[in-house]
Amino acid sequence: MARISKEPSKKCNDAGNLIRRNAIVVRVASFAFRFETVEQLRECIQYYEKKTHPSSRISARTLARELGKDWRNLRGWDVERWFERLPMYLREEPKRQKVLKALSNTLALIETGKLRFSELRTRRRIS
Repeated sequence: MARISKEPSKKCNDAGNLIRRNAIVVRVASFAFRFETVEQLRECIQYYEKKTHPSSRISARTLARELGKDWRNLRGWDVERWFERLPMYLREEPKRQKVLKALSNTLALIETGKLRFSELRTRRRIS
């Protein structure tokens, strides 16, 4: 069973003190996923919808197009992308289905408005 919760975000926001940002944490299959935005959640759902994944190798041509001609200086070979840091046991079929179900339920809660990333605070008037 998945557990879905909100925690205060560790990132600073530019809106000042009125909007408090939260991160949504989904705990499933002995692992905690932390999302700062809905786009991150959707990207993770797209990743887990695939049963098999292609090679994580990025061609030099793609890196040069995205980062420019000096991409070798900008990107070290020890840099990992977010999905390369996930534990391998989460890609096993029973766990993958649990993760996908929990992430989809979280997205449904966000889209219906029952779960939000930010809350608007109201100022108290001091008399």
